[in-house]
Amino acid sequence: MNDMFFFFDIEKRIGLKKLSGVELGTSETSNQTHIGLFEDVLQFLGDNVVTTAMLVYGDYCQILDCYFDRIKNPDGTYRSPKIRKGGVGEESVVSKIREFALEDKSADWYLLWSGLENKDLVFWLINSHSEDFAIIKTLVKDNVRIIKDEDKAYAGLKNIMVSKINNSSIDIQKEIEIISQTGAVSKKYKPFDLDKAKKHIALVGKQGEELVNEYLERLKSAKELDSFKWMNKSRESGLPYDFILIGTSDIHQYVDVKSTRFGFSQNIVFSNQEVEFANLLNADTNYSVYRVFDMSESSANLKICTQCLPYMKEMNNNIQKLNAAIVESKTKLLDLNIAVSPVDCFSMIQESIKL
Repeated sequence: MNDMFFFFDIEKRIGLKKLSGVELGTSETSNQTHIGLFEDVLQFLGDNVVTTAMLVYGDYCQILDCYFDRIKNPDGTYRSPKIRKGGVGEESVVSKIREFALEDKSADWYLLWSGLENKDLVFWLINSHSEDFAIIKTLVKDNVRIIKDEDKAYAGLKNIMVSKINNSSIDIQKEIEIISQTGAVSKKYKPFDLDKAKKHIALVGKQGEELVNEYLERLKSAKELDSFKWMNKSRESGLPYDFILIGTSDIHQYVDVKSTRFGFSQNIVFSNQEVEFANLLNADTNYSVYRVFDMSESSANLKICTQCLPYMKEMNNNIQKLNAAIVESKTKLLDLNIAVSPVDCFSMIQESIKL
C-alpha cells in the first residue's frame, strides 16, 4: 500500500524562480498584483484558466484560489503566464505568499511549481532561512530556471517535492477520504482525487479485514476465541458487518471493520444500513467496531470499540424521520452515509493492539 496520494509528472518540468519585492508585495514603489511564471512550464494547461492550486510552505499546505491566466496578444495568441492576487480579502496563492513573506523580510523567497497528476497546480514556497532551502541551494547558485526530465537534478527534486507535498497535505487527504465516502458536495476537490480516494479506501478496507482475520486466527489458536466467520473472505457479501464471533454460549458478536491509513481519531463512516443493523441488535454486547488505523506497508494498529447503542438509536431515529419526511414528497431514501468521530460514537474503546 503506497502512502503517497499526490503525484506529479504530468509534463516532467519544474519551474524555479526567486521572487522579487514587487511580486512579494514588499516594494513601496509598485502596486503589481501578480507573480509571473515561465512560459515553458505548465504548457499542459494550454490557454485554460485555473481557479485553484495547492500551496506548500513549511508544514503548511492548503488548496487556495489561484487566478492563473495568460496575457492575450492582439493576434489572439497568449504569452506571459501569471498568477494574480484576486480581490481584497480573498485568500489566494499570491495573497498567502505575500502574507508569509511579511514574516521574514530579510529572507530571499523562492517559488517552485509544476502540475499534479490531477492537472491541478502545485506551488512550493521556500524561504532562504529555512531547512528546505538546502534542497534548491545548488540550483539557485547555478541560476537554474527550469528543471526538466533529462536533467540530473530532476528525479531527486521530483521525489523530494512529492514527499513534501504528501507529508504536508495530511489534513487535505483526510478530508478527501471522508468526502469520497459520504458523497458530500465539494468544489474544492476534483473528481479525479475523489475517485482515487475511493479506490484507496477499497484497498485499505480489504487489507484491514485481512489483518483482523489474522488477529482472530491468533486468538483462536490461543484458545481465546472459539470460532469466527469472515463474511467477505471470498467475495464482498454486502452485509452490514464483516465478521461473526461465536462464543461457547452460542451468542454471536457482529464485528464491523473500519480501516484507515490515518490516525484513530479520523471519522468513521457508517451507512444507514449499518446504523439500522446496530440498532436492531438492541444490545451493546452483540456489536463492535474493530478500528484499524495508522495502516502502512509494514504495520497497523487496532482498537476495539463497543457500546454505541445510544448513538445508533439517535441516528436511526433521525434517519427514519428524514425518510418519513421525504416519502411525503414521493421520494425514496436509497443510501445515506454519515461520518462521526469514534469518541463521539463509542463509550468504550479498548487499548491499542499492534497488528
